[in-house]
Amino acid sequence: MNELFNFNYFSRAERDSMDLHKVDFSKYLSQLSDKSRRDSKPSHCFYCREKNNRFCNSHSVPASFLKNIAVDGKVFTTNVIIDLPILETEKGVNSSGTFQIICRKCDSEIFREYENASNYENMPTDKMLAQIAMKNHLRNIGKRLFEKSLYEHAIAELGNRLGKQYANMYFKEMLNVSKIDLLDYIRDFKKAKKAIEKEWENEYYLFFYERLEYVVPIAFQGEVCLNFDFNGNTINDVYNKSKHYNLQSLHIAIFPMKSYSIVMLFISKNSNRLRQFYKRFNSLEPSDKLSVVNYIILSYSEDVFMSKSIHDRLVNDEELKRIVGLTTIHFADSPIKNNDHLEHHFNLSDRHKTPNFLLMHHDNV
Repeated sequence: MNELFNFNYFSRAERDSMDLHKVDFSKYLSQLSDKSRRDSKPSHCFYCREKNNRFCNSHSVPASFLKNIAVDGKVFTTNVIIDLPILETEKGVNSSGTFQIICRKCDSEIFREYENASNYENMPTDKMLAQIAMKNHLRNIGKRLFEKSLYEHAIAELGNRLGKQYANMYFKEMLNVSKIDLLDYIRDFKKAKKAIEKEWENEYYLFFYERLEYVVPIAFQGEVCLNFDFNGNTINDVYNKSKHYNLQSLHIAIFPMKSYSIVMLFISKNSNRLRQFYKRFNSLEPSDKLSVVNYIILSYSEDVFMSKSIHDRLVNDEELKRIVGLTTIHFADSPIKNNDHLEHHFNLSDRHKTPNFLLMHHDNV
């Protein structure tokens, strides 16, 4: 067996089965998630380290930006494209892209500059970039803490149902990946925090900043680990399990404002493996740059939010379904040594086949 898992490849019969057992599955998953969430919840605010029993519902994309594309207070998740009965297709703004590992006081203070729309009348400051990076790291720390607990429970509980061999093959592998990723994100969070507190300059390199004079129907904030550059050269080997191998992230922000949109890309100053990528990126035509950004967020992240006004023809686009369903989960009979097998699936030259939401107006999709 040698196969890359894609969420879009479930058959009609499998989807019907999910729909039939959706209530029971959702109930079981909810119980497992609640238990994992309780066990993974830190006892102290991750920023100020004060002991806290109630954490803020922090948003990956600022809620004030997300509201600009919401319809009746809700936005689509990427499941509107994958269309799996067991996943949510839409969410309310207040519950979209949230994490809970910092206190309310910190949440209201440490992201203040970058969450202020008026600060985008000019180029973002070093402090704003560090705040965005720090929130991205915190979001991923929260994810990995939860996943670590979830996989531990899954090994104990689902292993008895599905068989020890399957539990060992899948859940233990994912648990190990989560542990390694967690260390990377904590290290990068500490760096971003120190950059803000010490008012360091030039810790992050903003190589693309564009103000679009229209509101795009999509919102995103996060960090992605690109597997390959434009020439197919490896940037991040996601299967490298060495504790000495550090992933190098690309930070992306797509902020729909009330009458315009902001799109920006930046990296940590020491992200040398991304150099060839951004050099080639900077040589592209403006619309092609937006195609690249659009392709990357749709193929690498599930934290993309869309306006509920998007047309059915977009939701049903076959190429869009393929790239949104992409994962790096690989089922094989022998251990994976590197990510060479992913090149065909995560190929930046496929960007022109995909509907580009960044070239669309919110009022006309």
